[in-house]
Amino acid sequence: MEVTDIKFYEAHNRGPVIAYANVILNDGFIIRGIALVKRKDGSKYISMPARKIKSEEKAYRDICHPLNKKVREYFTDIIFGAYSEFVEREKE
Repeated sequence: MEVTDIKFYEAHNRGPVIAYANVILNDGFIIRGIALVKRKDGSKYISMPARKIKSEEKAYRDICHPLNKKVREYFTDIIFGAYSEFVEREKE
């Protein structure tokens, strides 16, 4: 599995969410709405797109997600690396 493209979108004052990303895998599959989140302690993580569960109040379930730690770390590293490059290009 290879990330072949990433597009970023502003979060517009959404608390700890700093941006949203759409990620294309192998030029043939897209994941829309991945949130890039920065905690108060400065650590960062990605939040996969989710939907609300009707039977439970304030409960959400990921629509898609990595199945293991290795894949989650791969996505996190690739997405935040690309986001850093995106921010630097925007400053120019």
